[in-house]
Amino acid sequence: MEKTAQQLLSLIDVNTVIGKPLFSASGAQIIPFTKVTMGYLSGGGEYGEVKAIKEDECFPFAGGAGTVINLKPAGFLVDDGTHCRLIKVTDDPLDGVIEKAGELLGNLSRKITESDE
Repeated sequence: MEKTAQQLLSLIDVNTVIGKPLFSASGAQIIPFTKVTMGYLSGGGEYGEVKAIKEDECFPFAGGAGTVINLKPAGFLVDDGTHCRLIKVTDDPLDGVIEKAGELLGNLSRKITESDE
């Protein structure tokens, strides 16, 4: 069991995978990233009638194992040459509101700074 778990962990030793950068027609670089989750389960036991087993007899045994790997898109890093921003992929609408509020405050502070110059 321990050896199997070590081999599975060697397959994937990170929690997040950074994808290959993509380039838009305007020249912006878009880098996707994905959250990775992995689970492993195994078990087994004897089945049938309970009886004393002699050393030279084999006893009925059932076993099984399974592995699940879940890849979920987490978001994108977008670099347009002047700004770098994070676009999250989330199911929670509150995260979207917080992200938009941050963008709004950033835009307002830039406009105030530009008008002062």
